[in-house]
Amino acid sequence: MTLYQKFKKLKINQAAIGMEQREIDVTYFCTPKGARVIGWAGVDGIHYCFIRGFGEMVFAISPMNEHGNYVHPIAQNFEDLLRLLLTCGSMDAIEQTYMWNEAQFDRYVKENQPSEEQSAIMDVIKEKFSVIEMENPFDYIKTLQTNFDYSQIKFTPEYYDVEMNPAAEEQDLEWKVTYDGGFWRNKGRAGKEIMIDKTFYWGSERWYVPAIYICSKGLVIDFCLEAEPDALKGYIDKWDLLHEENNHYTKEQQEQMQSEHPLNAEFNPEVTLNGKILQNDHGYGTSWIPQSCLSGEFQNETEAKRVLEHYGLDLFRGWSVRRYSFSWATKRTPAIKSLKLKMERHPVDIPGIHFASPKVGDAITFTHPITNIEYTLTVHEYEAQQMEQRHFQDESMEYPTHYTAMTYTLYPDISGHNFMIRDYKKGDRPRLKKIRNGEFEPVSVSSVGVIGIIGGADGPTMILLSDGSSAKLRVACSSLHFEPKSEVEWYVSFREKLMEDIEVTLIG
Repeated sequence: MTLYQKFKKLKINQAAIGMEQREIDVTYFCTPKGARVIGWAGVDGIHYCFIRGFGEMVFAISPMNEHGNYVHPIAQNFEDLLRLLLTCGSMDAIEQTYMWNEAQFDRYVKENQPSEEQSAIMDVIKEKFSVIEMENPFDYIKTLQTNFDYSQIKFTPEYYDVEMNPAAEEQDLEWKVTYDGGFWRNKGRAGKEIMIDKTFYWGSERWYVPAIYICSKGLVIDFCLEAEPDALKGYIDKWDLLHEENNHYTKEQQEQMQSEHPLNAEFNPEVTLNGKILQNDHGYGTSWIPQSCLSGEFQNETEAKRVLEHYGLDLFRGWSVRRYSFSWATKRTPAIKSLKLKMERHPVDIPGIHFASPKVGDAITFTHPITNIEYTLTVHEYEAQQMEQRHFQDESMEYPTHYTAMTYTLYPDISGHNFMIRDYKKGDRPRLKKIRNGEFEPVSVSSVGVIGIIGGADGPTMILLSDGSSAKLRVACSSLHFEPKSEVEWYVSFREKLMEDIEVTLIG
């Protein structure tokens, strides 16, 4: 159960703090696509939501604002939103911060102190979730909003309908690709389109480069990866992604999901133009899931559809489209005589076996899930350890300090960061202390935030084995807990490139 779901179950008058819950949530023309409403202010249609694709970030939607100021992020996550509530007393100041300076913010908070009912609600929030007031709430909100890329928010067609939203600007339906514009902003001068129409296979994957664009700053290339709808539907059903908000995926499951995704194609493209390598400046991505794989409430991005329609791609199939910009290697825009690609796939994490609380001297044998190479992990030290509280700076919080450390060798060895052992379970969360006689005192309350071990061994250590050979001594640390744990469940993770690099000639 998420923190927000726990908040919804509180027996408090949530409308008193501007987070009214409703049985049926209506939406407005400016409610973004993928929004999940989590509360209502009760005035002017103001509502708060999570938006699919932005993780746990919380947004305020204000339909009465001027055009372009309807949506603002107000907290990185729901826990931070509760901390802001404790500081501000209600959602009012939080929602209006975008238009104030610091003096106006401070004056509003000072003049609108919490009522007796609101103060009682704040006490319940502190007790149930062990959250503390947000330091410098104005700076927190302003920094979040200043650094946020508003162009990434997608709206429904109603947003652009002048009958629903009279202030809406007419959409520019002209196809225009610019060096800095990505898929959503026509920033800069349009590039000259040169059709390439190049299809190639990377392993079993079908790729397509429809066109390149000659811009004053450099070259833009669109890369399209195709996926079978049956494969996408199977993946969505397996992980119940249409009900993602009800699921809580472990780190191991997230690794497996990434490696299995039919449209997961993280790669580095290297472009050689007329024999010179161009610098990869930046890239953008969008994707298309055929409607046969989705339920009615899920809709594809308008921009993705425009790309597919422009290039004549099949809307009944899945697509991942990556747009990369490469700066020229010369001062002037060159004439293209030859254009070659080298594509390097990013490695992904592949989950391996689980094992629990080994003993010193245990030799654990397992097989790599991709290469089928057999490995032996030998435990050299295994003991409970404890960090000192002085490592943590916040005196108002009590931190878990108990963990288990394991030193081991792996044969044959795996270089770099291509092998890791992790604690399968999460650690305890820090908890707030209470004040007695003017001093902080630990108190056992519900948890508020996860903490883990940072770092490990100072560096690789070589040890001499009984057969005279040497091996690198590795270290793994479990999650942190308030009390020592008698058993730790570990899991193995490999990091592998699933595709070999390929070279493709586009011109010449």
